[in-house]
Amino acid sequence: MYKISTLKNGLTLVTVDIPTLKSVTTLVAVGAGSRYETKNINGISHFLEHMFFKGSRKYPTSEMISNLIDGVGAINNAATDKEITFYWIKSATKHLELASDILSSMLSEPLFSEEEIEREKGVITEELRMHKDNPGIYIWNLYEQLQFGNQPLGLEVGGKEEVIGTLKRRDFISYMGSLYSPQNMVLVYAGNVPAHIKEVAQAYFSDLRPRSANTFLPYQKTEQQKPKVHISYKQTDQAHLILGVESFSRLDRRRFALRLLGVILGEGMSSRLFLQVRERRGLAYHVIAFNNPYQDTGFFAVYGGLKLEKVEEALEVIISELERIKTAKVAPDELKKAKEMERGRLALRSESTNFLAEHFGVEYILERELETFDDYMKKIDAVTPEEIQEVARELFQKERYNLQIIAPLKNTTPFLKILQG
Repeated sequence: MYKISTLKNGLTLVTVDIPTLKSVTTLVAVGAGSRYETKNINGISHFLEHMFFKGSRKYPTSEMISNLIDGVGAINNAATDKEITFYWIKSATKHLELASDILSSMLSEPLFSEEEIEREKGVITEELRMHKDNPGIYIWNLYEQLQFGNQPLGLEVGGKEEVIGTLKRRDFISYMGSLYSPQNMVLVYAGNVPAHIKEVAQAYFSDLRPRSANTFLPYQKTEQQKPKVHISYKQTDQAHLILGVESFSRLDRRRFALRLLGVILGEGMSSRLFLQVRERRGLAYHVIAFNNPYQDTGFFAVYGGLKLEKVEEALEVIISELERIKTAKVAPDELKKAKEMERGRLALRSESTNFLAEHFGVEYILERELETFDDYMKKIDAVTPEEIQEVARELFQKERYNLQIIAPLKNTTPFLKILQG
């Protein structure tokens, strides 16, 4: 399904060839994100992502870059998270070299114009405000602050307005120099990939030069003794709620059971939480559950957008479902359905070249190895009801709960009583 090779400068090349398509996604992923930052430069990973689109030596303006991309009907974007940043262009296969040229120029010879930096501060500020105005998005920032506290994983990816305003050109150059090295990057082509793709990659990405390789501070785990509740007061029509617990890292052997636990509890319209919270009680429109892993920790969370007057009842229902999966094993039919759901969703996503490029790019950067989807599904298929119950029993303990709410509420006492049982 994929092939891995290495360019002369140490950059890893991953190709996923699908000859039946007429398009290809070109993606570069970097081991860079907000957990590599300190408070005085928090947000620079995301800001830097923006700045790469503002001009390079070969393509000196953002308008020139966008005109070239639009002019061949291609699309492009980028994303920054806690541990990774990636950049991509999806184009017709015949324009793959143009996509490669643009991306390589952006990443190897950015201008970082001081004028553009100052202008982009306004754009970043408005993006941060937009997220704060959307409680369904912003609550995840608040939850991770509650979960991880005063550690780099607790920092917001976008940063704070007051910090964004202080960043200078030298900060971008220094930060880029600490992480944007071929040894800390991967180049992925997914789609209709030509046979001479390694020569293409070598021609366009050989200018990426080796740099120092910075590392993040390891997560310092502390034993949580009691549940935590935080309410962010905001005039909203719904109560936005996340109930979560610290979970396992990306490489933990229990991650496959944890994935199926998330499917059973909160993925799809037949999941337990969807049926209990929405269908049978009408307490929410949207409710989900899933695991979010990092390299050395993670969190499992339930999110719901709930009726304001029923938020306490909804929390009780959610906790009762978490308790139920601890006390009674998942039935064979329900587990079989969860496994088939994971297989089917993976098959659907695999039809997207963007998904394939992002999946293999992220997996390589964060794990330094790849596995086929068949190998992944073999591990999913091997999960037993006992393993799911064991994971649930370990995670869903009342002293480990963390509850974040955005709503026009202030009193945390009722929620602490519910969590404490």
